[in-house]
Amino acid sequence: MFYLITLVLGAVVALIFCFKRAKGFGVATLMWKIASSLCFLLTGVAALITHPENAVYAALLLFGGALGMCGDITLDLKGIYAQDKKPFMYSGFIFFLIGHLFYQAAILLKANLSMVTILICVGACIVFGILNLLGEKLMKLHFGEYKLIVFLYSVILAMTVAFSVAAMVASGFETAYIVFAVGGVLFMLSDLILSGTYFGEGKDRPVDYFTNHFAYYASQFVIMSTILFI
Repeated sequence: MFYLITLVLGAVVALIFCFKRAKGFGVATLMWKIASSLCFLLTGVAALITHPENAVYAALLLFGGALGMCGDITLDLKGIYAQDKKPFMYSGFIFFLIGHLFYQAAILLKANLSMVTILICVGACIVFGILNLLGEKLMKLHFGEYKLIVFLYSVILAMTVAFSVAAMVASGFETAYIVFAVGGVLFMLSDLILSGTYFGEGKDRPVDYFTNHFAYYASQFVIMSTILFI
């Protein structure tokens, strides 16, 4: 019951934030963003209380989510304090990148993936990162001085998706890994939209900001919910 309450409350708070984000940046909107991030962390805590036997797995997810919240804050500060855009951009990328490493550690902790499978996933994700850079003009994006961090982040983000999908297949499509894979895909979708708002032209419309954050918070709530099923 506690989990359902936190999930519903979190979904409402996050949805309110998404509508506010569509209207632009501001300190008040940042407060709603922080509240939304705290809600998905609280949902993870509620899931852990329901299944305390999953403590180590949950701890990895919760710390990864906390790093995501730090990224949430710094990326919003980029919009509020445009004169300091660069350090906020880099810190946001780094917080989320490290957060994904904790998500991947959680998957590898529980999933029975062979070293060969892991290496194939990593190799495929490196290729994905390279193609992402090579497709810059095709996607009408301009990464500029952020090319290296965009490459590194895209590789790590893809690894979260790849590991969760590989775990899903290796486990015979267990519920936990199906849910995690859905969360990973939503996370990637969110970042694809975000990439357009940051590095594209004409892709920073209210609908882009709304869908970016809607997919992002959906992914975080879904990932935290895997604690119930693992």
